[in-house]
Amino acid sequence: MKPAKLVFQIISACLIVLAFLVSVGFVSHKQSLMPCSGLVITIHDSVGSGFVDSGDIIQIVQNKFGILEGKSLASINISLLEKIINTNPFISSAEVFSTVDGKIIIDVKQRIPVLRVINFKNENFYVDKEGWFMPPSEKFTARVPVANGFIFDTESEQHIEKSQGDTSKSVTKLTQLYNIISYMNQSDFWNAEVQQLYVNESGDIEMIPRVGNHTVVIGDDNDLKEKFRKLFVFYTDGLSKKGWDHYRTINLKYKDQVVCTKK
Repeated sequence: MKPAKLVFQIISACLIVLAFLVSVGFVSHKQSLMPCSGLVITIHDSVGSGFVDSGDIIQIVQNKFGILEGKSLASINISLLEKIINTNPFISSAEVFSTVDGKIIIDVKQRIPVLRVINFKNENFYVDKEGWFMPPSEKFTARVPVANGFIFDTESEQHIEKSQGDTSKSVTKLTQLYNIISYMNQSDFWNAEVQQLYVNESGDIEMIPRVGNHTVVIGDDNDLKEKFRKLFVFYTDGLSKKGWDHYRTINLKYKDQVVCTKK
């Protein structure tokens, strides 16, 4: 290819790119001067939680920025608005952006609670799917298992302190409770069976099932797969013959056996 032709092609490509950037900048500038034409709020709620609704989001917006409709998009700090919405304890994540027709889009994902905790100090809070703590809500009560008893973790800790590296023991009792409920939630059967988790004076974790008038002693969160395998076999082979109310306790702490106490 001749040098002159190559130079011409390079210059042409540069001019095209420059023209594109100028046009984008013009459109962006024009859009920034456009008045906000309204809010479009989408709340993702895969499990039927009602902690947050559109009215709550509108209230958050108006408390900080007032009514957005009619204001220029350039005067609305979208980044700050997104950060403020994300401070809501019931919101997992929020994304805020504007459209070419002047609308402000607010896309919100709610936290998914997996456990309600009533600790030794009688503090009441939720733990979500990711291990973050949530306060109770005046407008909605999540139907999740309750954990109580000798639990000394507090809501001020904000999130589960998960095990580090290859340590075999979990850091706190609440971490163990979280690991147990997370494991049970992987199974439709165990998810439907657990009603309550209780930490007794010895530090052992007990499960109060929905079906049957007995207590299952889990102990801690070690070897959960084996413990619940033993329990399932015992449920299907033992309790199906003896009856669901034949035993007072079913203890899974001991390796390779299930120790039961009769009523």
